Amino acid sequence: HIAAGGVTPGLVFGSALGAGGTASVNGSDTAGTLTINTGGSPTAGCFATINFSQKFNSTPHIAVSPVGASAGGLNYYINKTSGSLSICTASAAPASSSFGFDYVALD
Repeated sequence: HIAAGGVTPGLVFGSALGAGGTASVNGSDTAGTLTINTGGSPTAGCFATINFSQKFNSTPHIAVSPVGASAGGLNYYINKTSGSLSICTASAAPASSSFGFDYVALD
């Protein structure tokens, strides 16, 4: 087991959540889960941006795994910098759905 404790990173909602959609992050800069609850009429784009509580020395290597069938069916991708991670989709997610993405970020 590897413990990846630390401060919970910040979160900014993206347009792909749809009207009334929400997101939350549980974890740290190193590892965590982004939970997504889409609202009405979600679109392609980013669900949320996770703002690391402490920037990495360089752009980190990031592994992302979909959690749930709704996430697994998406054409998802990420954008990353030394200070943030955005989880996005090239196709609209189903409306009124709950799913998530696990992430691990390493220098």
